[in-house]
Amino acid sequence: MGLISKLDSINHMLLMAGESPVSDLESLGGVDTGVCEDVLERVLVDFQSRGLANNKYTKKFNLTTAGDITVGTNVISAELVSSHSSEEGYSIIGVGKSVDDSTNTTKLWNVTDQTSTWKKDTDYYVEIILKVGWVEMDTPVQRAIVSSAARQYQIIMQGDVEADKYLQELEIMYNVRGKSADTDDKRRTIFQSGTQKLRDIHNRGSSYNDPDRFRYWRTTSG
Repeated sequence: MGLISKLDSINHMLLMAGESPVSDLESLGGVDTGVCEDVLERVLVDFQSRGLANNKYTKKFNLTTAGDITVGTNVISAELVSSHSSEEGYSIIGVGKSVDDSTNTTKLWNVTDQTSTWKKDTDYYVEIILKVGWVEMDTPVQRAIVSSAARQYQIIMQGDVEADKYLQELEIMYNVRGKSADTDDKRRTIFQSGTQKLRDIHNRGSSYNDPDRFRYWRTTSG
């Protein structure tokens, strides 16, 4: 849970644009604070879309009867990461598809066969990226989001080129810190980064260590 409140974030954005801070977003909120909140929300979703330590995970689904796979609500993206083939032998591609805007429900869609029906008694592994609230973000990530949002807000409301250069430097610095903190939270090395499929390739068993491949080799001298 991050230490930066939404009010502090909005006030920082206002100050970076040369505007007066507010003490309350409800009673004292106006057009400026409304724009700030909208920009902050958009940057928040953009930052989460790449997957963070606290919003990206892999879940296994196994249906007892053939049917739909409901991934969940507030899902930014979902991708089938396990390997499956269609009856024609094509690799099945599965992605998240919104089915109900009122509840934000997402189901897994079979792009290859153009259907939402999945086979029973089969393990489907789905990589899910959820949309989480502001208070659920870690402090370094919150600071990175605020720096990006402050720069965008300043350009929208003031358009000061010199101020944008200064905010750009802050954005770069805090984005690096935020991504570094997130990488540390994921407990990954350079060999564990990348997509799930790339990690599977790296972690696969090497055939070069198989003694059966070399049991007929003989060493001769002369």
